[in-house]
Amino acid sequence: MLCYIFTLDDWGKTLDVQEIECGSAEEALQLGSAGVAHQPTEVWCGPRRLGRFEPERRQAGPLPRLRALLTLAERRLREGEHHIRQQETLINRLKREGRDLALALSVLDTLIETQKVHLQERDLIVAEVEKRFG
Repeated sequence: MLCYIFTLDDWGKTLDVQEIECGSAEEALQLGSAGVAHQPTEVWCGPRRLGRFEPERRQAGPLPRLRALLTLAERRLREGEHHIRQQETLINRLKREGRDLALALSVLDTLIETQKVHLQERDLIVAEVEKRFG
């Protein structure tokens, strides 16, 4: 049975997804509960949510949690920049070869829009840090 373990942020947005092959729903729940460290985790099998696990809030204060979220947001920004550069390189090659650019340009637009969302996410985290800790 194909299951998914979602790591979530404080606002319920997906930070990471792990696809796992399990023999049963109980095994998926066991793996999901073992993965809880500092972020909420949900375990899904297909369209059905099997469970949600919350870390003990005493384990991590707000600053370390926000720092971890900021690190993740900045990593996503770096990866996004890399993907955009790769797509631009591909478009230039396709253009030189005289090939159709419609799909490649559409992918680039999607990457740019996604990068904007990552920037907004990072800005929200920075604003939260400044609000809480000056």
